[in-house]
Amino acid sequence: MLDLSELAFVGQQQALLLDSILTTLFPLVPSLSALYINPSFVLSRRALYSLCERDGAANLKSLGGLTYLAPPSPTPSDDPFVRLLQCCPNLEEFEIVGQGLDPMDHDWDMPIELPSMEHFRPLKLEKLRLLSLLSMHSSPLMLALLCSSLPSLRKLTLTPYNDLPYPISLVSALITTHGQSLGSLLLFTPKSWPTRLRPSPDNLFTVAPNLRHLSLENPLPNLVLLEPHNLQILSIPRPRADAWPMLERLFPFLPRLCVVRARDVRWIRKGISSVALDTGVQGEMREWRRRLARRKIRLLDADWNEESLA
Repeated sequence: MLDLSELAFVGQQQALLLDSILTTLFPLVPSLSALYINPSFVLSRRALYSLCERDGAANLKSLGGLTYLAPPSPTPSDDPFVRLLQCCPNLEEFEIVGQGLDPMDHDWDMPIELPSMEHFRPLKLEKLRLLSLLSMHSSPLMLALLCSSLPSLRKLTLTPYNDLPYPISLVSALITTHGQSLGSLLLFTPKSWPTRLRPSPDNLFTVAPNLRHLSLENPLPNLVLLEPHNLQILSIPRPRADAWPMLERLFPFLPRLCVVRARDVRWIRKGISSVALDTGVQGEMREWRRRLARRKIRLLDADWNEESLA
């Protein structure tokens, strides 16, 4: 395993040096099974090909922290990350971060056509269990994954872009295509300035009927649920008064729900005044805890702690 996720980014000269070192190193470690890198470092096409075209590429089981730069061509066969996945049939975990969208960009009037996939050979990733594509609404890589079977996929992490129609955004299509096998679906928008939070699909329970954990992003979708679902854990960014009615409407259809998690909030440590505990976010947390306790549902914070453990 090679873990560079904690390596601090200093500047472009350092990044170029690291890229050259990795390009030389990858062919020398055929048994490399896992690679993690700080997303601030963007691997060049040269480094990616060095990683995927070496002897032992099939030994890779986990790749994380990669940063995605869209290639000039929209065709998946010209994408070095697609090539990487083609060379790693035993991959089990794959995490990559895109460039996102300009929050002020509203120019979607021009029609967009996907490239022909008639001659595309689907990826063979029969062991892929975990897939994370953050800050990515569409890409040749996403299109390749959309057109490939992922029978072992259990956990999918995406940034929602449901206000963008298909094929401008492929996110909702990806959830629909691979939703049947998912046990965990996490929707998350990396926070950077300025950040625009885009809506999520409202049919998540329909397209992913076997979910055990669903993590939502703001704005919370008005989820459609007309029959019982076996969801056990629901994560939301933070408890808010205007979110409670949506959750209350879902309770009759979620008989196995046992945990609601506040993803972005932590309980205040003991010793804080009661006034501070009963106001603001902490006050809302305590109110939700009381309401959920009546339904035998626990409220956990970002660290998966209950208030009694804080």
